[in-house]
Amino acid sequence: MRSVVITGLGAVAPNGLGKEAYWNALANGVSGIRIISKFDPSPYPCRVAGEIPTAWFKENGIVQEEEHFSWSTIYALKALKQALNDANLSPGTMAGFSTGVYMGISSTDMGVVQQEFSGFLENNQTSTGTVSKSYSHAPASQIAREINCNGNVVTISTGCSSGIYSLILAAESIMRGEAELVLAGGTDAPITPFFLASLCAAGLLPKGYNGAPEAASRPFDLKREGGVVAEGSGVLVLEEERSARRRKAPIYARICGFGATNTFSPNGSRFSSCSCMTQALARARFNPGQIDYINAHSPGDPMVDRAETRTIKEVWGKYAYNIPISSIKSMIGNPLAASGPLQVIATVLAMQNQFIPPTVNYQYPDPRCDLDYVPNKGRVARISRALISLQGLGGGNTALIVSKP
Repeated sequence: MRSVVITGLGAVAPNGLGKEAYWNALANGVSGIRIISKFDPSPYPCRVAGEIPTAWFKENGIVQEEEHFSWSTIYALKALKQALNDANLSPGTMAGFSTGVYMGISSTDMGVVQQEFSGFLENNQTSTGTVSKSYSHAPASQIAREINCNGNVVTISTGCSSGIYSLILAAESIMRGEAELVLAGGTDAPITPFFLASLCAAGLLPKGYNGAPEAASRPFDLKREGGVVAEGSGVLVLEEERSARRRKAPIYARICGFGATNTFSPNGSRFSSCSCMTQALARARFNPGQIDYINAHSPGDPMVDRAETRTIKEVWGKYAYNIPISSIKSMIGNPLAASGPLQVIATVLAMQNQFIPPTVNYQYPDPRCDLDYVPNKGRVARISRALISLQGLGGGNTALIVSKP
């Protein structure tokens, strides 16, 4: 099997645009959770989200093209440009590579659907671009056009785990020799009235922090009330290692192992999560004691955080209390399919800087969540190998292990 490395990072997150701003915010515990401004949230029990300010795009000289693209595609294209620039690539220099695109997205773009359906109810018509803007494959398709992709162009939709699935499938395509260079990641822009109302009705969002939005996302904390919905995109450049070294690309990390399982019932959740992490460790040929850091999925949901803690205890055994764990969702919320790629980017930068970002808002310890969550303040640490964990609504579990090159 050919070795796969990460050579470019593109981040569009609620607390930072670009890898430098994103990392500085994470390292310093800066939250991107804010009162929703895209629409009036006052009718809803939860009024906070990991919203990306549109002013950031204007400040950075980016022309908004809502008439051509949905926000999920706009975010993905911005992350793509960052990743290519970071990897010392451009569409023109990629002609000699066999390429591919693998992108995760949780659903059809809700912003376009809600806007166009409202108009449809009034006059039985929609705009000419509704289909091209809203269909799930639009971000991957547009990225492929940008880089003149000559290989597979694939969209993965497994909820929050979609982005990690895209990275796994992209890495496998390189390992099998199908491509030398692949753009992979995830994107989502779900902050709309209908989607917010749906999550509120399902009881998945916190209701008690509308007056203190930065405190709303509280992974592992006893007073957590649910995950905070967010938006964003993360795109990574994956390359075959020998090819990357020949072109003297900046190499951030090596992909060592991964696992993917599905939970088909509540009773099977425990086994499935453990099996996913065990698969990743076995593929990487690491034992649990060789992992220096876990970037956890935990979004601040009472049951999910507790279950992930239990899984880590079962897989890591006696090492569970020694390994640092943090959830960056405490600062960015849960941007669905973008979660995994943004977690991977955070983990890669943590290895590069030898510094673990904190889990902020950890004030009241939960007796059932009693591991080292790097509470409230980041920490200098030696990190050579790390595991990223993601779970998707509907049962998809994923885990990815990266190491220093």
